[in-house]
Amino acid sequence: MTFDAREALRTAGILTGSESPAVTQAFGVLTHEEVDMLVSLKGRIPAALPEVLAHSLGGWTAPEATQQNFEPGMLCACGIWSGAGQNAS
Repeated sequence: MTFDAREALRTAGILTGSESPAVTQAFGVLTHEEVDMLVSLKGRIPAALPEVLAHSLGGWTAPEATQQNFEPGMLCACGIWSGAGQNAS
């Protein structure tokens, strides 16, 4: 019998069926050891990261800066660090 990572994660309550197909597919290639690690961390993560988890359970609908009238395109400094947008001389 082959190991089914998705079924093991469903049994542990990590996958609930509301995940995107990409997430479900990514979890499907995990090894038995990786699944065991995720299951063992399941109870520890809420204690270590309560604020992050509170937001990840539906509390984030938009970046906080957009709620303060910043343009979403101005929130990323990727172009500054990568040199994108520089004119070729």
